[in-house]
Amino acid sequence: MLKTMQSGGQLRNTAKTEESNSESSQKENSELTTLLQELKGKKVSKTQLREQIFEALYDNATEKPEVGKWYFFEYDPKYKDILKKWDEYPLIKLMEIKNDRMLGMNLHFLRPKARLASLNKEEAPMETLRYYIPKNADNLFFEIPEDDMQAMSQLPLEHFHRNR
Repeated sequence: MLKTMQSGGQLRNTAKTEESNSESSQKENSELTTLLQELKGKKVSKTQLREQIFEALYDNATEKPEVGKWYFFEYDPKYKDILKKWDEYPLIKLMEIKNDRMLGMNLHFLRPKARLASLNKEEAPMETLRYYIPKNADNLFFEIPEDDMQAMSQLPLEHFHRNR
């Protein structure tokens, strides 16, 4: 399970490379990787991008998310009128499920470069931790394969709402 940190400023890039075996076979590209290759260089609105991402991840959709996996979903918070800031399209690592709530690390609350660094850590910056009520999600949680998380973390999929 991810540990929490006090400050996102403590993040640093710790990417490590693994030596590959020349005998290993090439994996097929995921639906998401294929989509991103097709979209490269094209102008696409954030709304269109989100729709295409949801479509590419549809085969990985579930109504019962599991702890330790990454998910992208549409969310309508119960207390949206009193929240200072919330993300309509969270990109989370599910950390805990208790009663009718899920605790997730939403990468969208970090800058894109910090998102990559966070993927390489076993810690979650405090500012990314959010509780979600599953019934307030759009019934489906789109699981993201671990291999696609670096690309997903860099996409402009967030849609923040702010109350003053």
